[in-house]
Amino acid sequence: MAESDILFKTFVVRNVLPICAIIIGLYILKRNKKKVNGIVSAYLLNRFVPSANKATKREKEKLFAELFDQQRGIDSDLMILEIGAGGGANFEFYPPNSAITCLDPNRYFNEYLLENSKKYGVHVKFLKGFAEKMDDLESDIFDAVVCTFVLCTVDTTKSLQEVRRVLKPGGKFYFLEHVAAEKGSFLSCIQRLLNPVWRRILGGCQIIKDSGESVKMAGFSNTHITPFSGKFPFVFVVRPLCMGIATK
Repeated sequence: MAESDILFKTFVVRNVLPICAIIIGLYILKRNKKKVNGIVSAYLLNRFVPSANKATKREKEKLFAELFDQQRGIDSDLMILEIGAGGGANFEFYPPNSAITCLDPNRYFNEYLLENSKKYGVHVKFLKGFAEKMDDLESDIFDAVVCTFVLCTVDTTKSLQEVRRVLKPGGKFYFLEHVAAEKGSFLSCIQRLLNPVWRRILGGCQIIKDSGESVKMAGFSNTHITPFSGKFPFVFVVRPLCMGIATK
């Protein structure tokens, strides 16, 4: 083989082929952007679950203790709707044999939901959808509706209207959310400064919403809210937090 042929082959292997591979890879990524985002988001959020539960374990145990009281008061399995269920971060806090409908726009969580449902002894059904428009769900069918770290991302007014619609009379809405810091505080200034970028990077999550007040104004017959500080490592702007139960 002539020296010129060897040089040409080397040039193609070292330069042309890698560039072609990058172009093809970017094309495939562009064509499958939503799928890739869904898979990656589901994986990362499921990996984040242990840290999130560790940071709020005591509060979640207190919040969801009333689910066990509800379970004892009925003759059948507890019917729970969890909005933004992710990979099933809250399953460990639910009564065994609870029947959970998991609502989430990302269908790639389903694998993690099934895995965690077996681990914690609950029954799950995945439903792809959004909190603001739960058309596939009938009214007055759930004993409890749960959402944790969800109201920061959705249209709060529309979502809470849907929550009240699908709850049975006397049903309970359990929530745990981060909320805006006190107006005028240093942390409030930081949150307002960071919110535009934070919202874009983290899928619409806002750190300046007061979700607790929104629940109070949503028309529930009774609402009890408990503020707490939270201990998320390296994310000091995600505080304060609140948890509560609102009764239809």
